[in-house]
Amino acid sequence: MSKVYITSLHLMHGGVEMAITLLANALVKRGFDVEILCIYNLGQPAYSIDEKVKITYLSAMHPNREEFYRAIKTRNIPLIIREGIYSVKVLYLKKKVMADAIKQIEKGVIISTRNEHSVLLSKYGRKGVEKIAQLHHDHKFEKRLINDFRKKYTNIDYFVLLTDRLKDEVKVMMKDNTHTKCVVIPNFLADMNEIGDLQRKRQVLAVGRLHEVKGFERLIKIWKRFDAKDGTVLKIIGDGQEKESLQHLIDKYGLQEKVIMTGELSHEKVMEEMHQSLCYAMTSYSEAFPFVLIEAMAAGLPVVAYDVRVGPAAIVQNSENGFLIPDGNEELFIDKLRSLCQNDKLREKMSESAVQRSREFSEDSVMKKWLDILRIE
Repeated sequence: MSKVYITSLHLMHGGVEMAITLLANALVKRGFDVEILCIYNLGQPAYSIDEKVKITYLSAMHPNREEFYRAIKTRNIPLIIREGIYSVKVLYLKKKVMADAIKQIEKGVIISTRNEHSVLLSKYGRKGVEKIAQLHHDHKFEKRLINDFRKKYTNIDYFVLLTDRLKDEVKVMMKDNTHTKCVVIPNFLADMNEIGDLQRKRQVLAVGRLHEVKGFERLIKIWKRFDAKDGTVLKIIGDGQEKESLQHLIDKYGLQEKVIMTGELSHEKVMEEMHQSLCYAMTSYSEAFPFVLIEAMAAGLPVVAYDVRVGPAAIVQNSENGFLIPDGNEELFIDKLRSLCQNDKLREKMSESAVQRSREFSEDSVMKKWLDILRIE
């Protein structure tokens, strides 16, 4: 079997990091020798990694985004200068160490999981190496990304996209590139456990980084208007730079008893919460192929999600296992959320459909597509 290298920025909580972990585990299970080339060592990996998977950390430096942000916020000039200089070093080194690692690999397969890694792979990857790039987010027609796809992916053998829509758009951008083949391979779940009789709590769940792109402030505003009379609460799991502002919003609206922010939980705890919830809510401004929706549906949760440009529509079948709401339509979002919370028969019907839909993203189903493009020696 070929050796497979997978690039990663870090291995902490996140959809990309979960996808990397699951792919690495699935490949070693099928006989591949797998090594993860990881830039930052931020601690114990968030997700369970097979002991056969080798992890090589390329740098001892840590990102300092939060420290730099705090320095700017407090207007501490000496600290701003210090953190700014360190930040420049980190940005330089994280590119250099990945480029050096790619240059040293003479054969096998390299799967890059970030655009900057894909650019380096195309530029420095050797001829004897199969080069596979992945896009784990929506390009949103950003000029920088379009330019990279057109001019800096010319030596990439396969470009793996998460949805058909992304594939069709990227193919147009790369029309002059006759070498790179665009293919669709979605994310998958490793464990598809049967859903038994569960004791659901009166709670609606949302999980993710507390970052502005996730739109949690929209969900809190919706919950203010939702005004559950039966004690149903909104539970938000995650941590990030928006934590303080979101808590301020909760306090401002007097929702301290109705919106619970748990902070970051282990993956096992997140799964427990999913199995105890009524439904799942997503108000992101942008997504690509949200892992968390597949997990929620596998746990029997119908979904209410804003139908942003790409992402939820690739997973949720509207009115079958959830509701896709025109982006920003609060009234309809609240109406469908209320329907799922109050109508047991509707929720149970959609719950069964959600579980069935999640099985289409099983490991065996998706890995067949990976095996079709991996060079096996």
